Amino acid sequence: MGSKRVKLVIDSDLEQVFLVGMAINKLCSLIPLSDTDSDQIELCVVEAVNNCIEHAYGNEKGQEVEITLTLHPDRLVIDVCDTGKSMEQELVERKDVSALEIDPSELNSIAETGRGLPIIKMIMDSVTYKTESGRNCLTLLKNTSVFGVYKGG
Repeated sequence: MGSKRVKLVIDSDLEQVFLVGMAINKLCSLIPLSDTDSDQIELCVVEAVNNCIEHAYGNEKGQEVEITLTLHPDRLVIDVCDTGKSMEQELVERKDVSALEIDPSELNSIAETGRGLPIIKMIMDSVTYKTESGRNCLTLLKNTSVFGVYKGG
């Protein structure tokens, strides 16, 4: 059985990101994932797209963010790509997820930024990043063989 691929392209406008989230969540319904798993994958993709818009493009509208979802029999691969400022490789390779640790007695001191990538790395099975010919791609992989066979034809 071969793979299935869907490509989405949106403008670098934060108001359009919800469309990506809706599409990813619906596409995840092709795999027998729980609602929680689908929501978590949606969260990761939305966070990655937000990062492209905010960090790679500096919230400048009129640029493209490309999201490619490839469904293989045993894994889901999502590439989130831009042509903006590249991310430091060290951010992807860092194993520290302390940004996710919250002290309930210090709720007013919770950082408003910097938790997206640690969340993505915690949820997904693999997260890689590369820049080639001015194109930046964050690749998210989720093994799906543990969930069963997808319902694609």
